[in-house]
Amino acid sequence: MNFKLKKIFLLNLWTLLICCTKDDTVNRGANLFLGDNFPNKTIIVAGSTLNDGAVIWINNKKIKLIGDALEATGIFYNNEIIYVTGWKYGGNGSLWTLNLDGTGQTHTELEGKFSEGQRIVVHNEDTYVGGYFDQGSCYWKNGNKVNLTTNADSMSWGIGLDSNNNILNVGYYMKSHSLIPSFWTNNRRVNLSRPKHGDGEAKYIELSGNKKIIGGTVMSPHNFLGYITKPAYWVNGSRSTCPIGSLEDGWQNCDVFDLFVDNEENVFLGGFSQDMDSEYPTYWKNCEKFVIQNGEVPGVIRGIEVIDGKLVAAGTQSYFPGVPCVWIEGTQYIYDKDTIGEVWDMIVIDN
Repeated sequence: MNFKLKKIFLLNLWTLLICCTKDDTVNRGANLFLGDNFPNKTIIVAGSTLNDGAVIWINNKKIKLIGDALEATGIFYNNEIIYVTGWKYGGNGSLWTLNLDGTGQTHTELEGKFSEGQRIVVHNEDTYVGGYFDQGSCYWKNGNKVNLTTNADSMSWGIGLDSNNNILNVGYYMKSHSLIPSFWTNNRRVNLSRPKHGDGEAKYIELSGNKKIIGGTVMSPHNFLGYITKPAYWVNGSRSTCPIGSLEDGWQNCDVFDLFVDNEENVFLGGFSQDMDSEYPTYWKNCEKFVIQNGEVPGVIRGIEVIDGKLVAAGTQSYFPGVPCVWIEGTQYIYDKDTIGEVWDMIVIDN
């Protein structure tokens, strides 16, 4: 089933499920969570809705991004300006800027056929976007494309810059039918470790002192399931592989969509874990697994941070697409129970 047909099928399925399972006990309303939890913070979430295409939520206010892009996938805040990247299916990547109140939008298409912007950072007033185009992985500096690994299936997911202004990309490339987790420094690629006969994807990068912490997944062969995907993170190249749970209890897969490192260098990975019934919003702290809401609600985490000692996660109830929401310490706050869409990134800033 191709991507477009799969999305239509899942839309119909989740619309049926949501209409039949509306539960006001979890529909607390996104307009309530800041007053109760973070009165001096602003939560900004990037994603999409099926009706609006690419959007962001500033606290509980939804803002449609200009142009016809389908997804907003990465978000950054610098000097009172919100920077967003995303893409249009079958089209080009996008870069938006707007004010904190949602006004003053600008939109720029990213160079490259079938390009997709994934994550975005601003450094010394320059804007950097990691992603890919039809010829392979790349990044954009102020909208200008710089190739990484081309003429191969390759992706740059995460991007960052260190104190020496080195440009750091993380992602993967394919060689001999294997996905190889990769790390580029100023366009020079280094392979990251993966299981023997397995695959891997590096997705996100955080810098802590002289440490480069990279989050992603690895896949190892399994006699019954074929491959099992597990969360992983690399610290200066040394890999830790996290559990997904007992196969005897039905746990069989996972994915990772965000990385957060706190001031004590605790490593948080956010995503989902999957059993034979569904996918459940899950995070791993230093490889210890936690399922949000005790597995009572299906879904996925796509943004994760720890703010004032509280774990904040953004994602969707149900998976691909679902109902956009935020969890704070495991309590769910739904933006609009009648809206179906996606969430891809989250930042929390001081007012």
